[in-house]
Amino acid sequence: MVNAPATVGPVISAWTAVSPLGLRAADFSSGLGSGRGTGKPLDPEEWSVPFREACLVPDFHIREILGRKNTRSMDRVTGLAVTAIRHLLSGEREEKAGDEAGRLPGVGEHTGLALGTSTGSAQSIMDFTRDSLVSAKPFFVDPARFPNTVMNCAAGQSAIWHGLKGPNATIAGGRAAGLLTLRYALRLQRAGRARTVLCGAVEEFTSARAWLEWHTRADDDATAVLGEGAAVWLLETADEAREHGRGGLAEVAGVEFGFAADPAAARTALADAVTRLLDRAGTA
Repeated sequence: MVNAPATVGPVISAWTAVSPLGLRAADFSSGLGSGRGTGKPLDPEEWSVPFREACLVPDFHIREILGRKNTRSMDRVTGLAVTAIRHLLSGEREEKAGDEAGRLPGVGEHTGLALGTSTGSAQSIMDFTRDSLVSAKPFFVDPARFPNTVMNCAAGQSAIWHGLKGPNATIAGGRAAGLLTLRYALRLQRAGRARTVLCGAVEEFTSARAWLEWHTRADDDATAVLGEGAAVWLLETADEAREHGRGGLAEVAGVEFGFAADPAAARTALADAVTRLLDRAGTA
């Protein structure tokens, strides 16, 4: 994997998170500061899963948050992504469904969107496939739910909801999806495809995902608690940020990856990756 060198790195100038700590960035920050846990017992009447607890986004009901219009067939992963981007574009202020007033300046229709995930919505994929087999006839399925089975549904629906007509990409990278998406956003900027990019990652908790995780986990990972949420940040040039009255929260010099075939080698792999990145960025 090779990254193009960056002479002047773009900046992250805004961010938000919909997480088990709460629906907004302030909830995430205060929750991290308090050190409180987010794992909650699962109601067996509601969840048919092999786990006893999970880290769920509290009070996340799509129709209550986004309204009833165009949400009948929206799945959870798409709802999380649309909500997170909506919060970022509104500057974290409270707003009603369809309200575009006070939108973050400088984020217009040519803004790009890059979203990381693992598989999209495993629940939607499995439900639609099952319906095609057990319904009265194989073709008796709800066509409105078919888009949910495609991995890039969350990114596509987010762009439609928020009028983003720039480059739109979904990056499937498992646990590294967020970082892979950041690197993809950097490439979009450096190639001149988009000056401003919304990038982040999203994952839902569903019965399907829980069972997939259960059957693929290693023994030493059996106690890890599954969670869900969406995090999005605004990546733009320093000039763009200043023009619209935003300061840079962080300058992104680059993104580097390494691989350790054995856990014992992780320390060395990490040190090598950090060294390569510092050398590439010309940073002491």
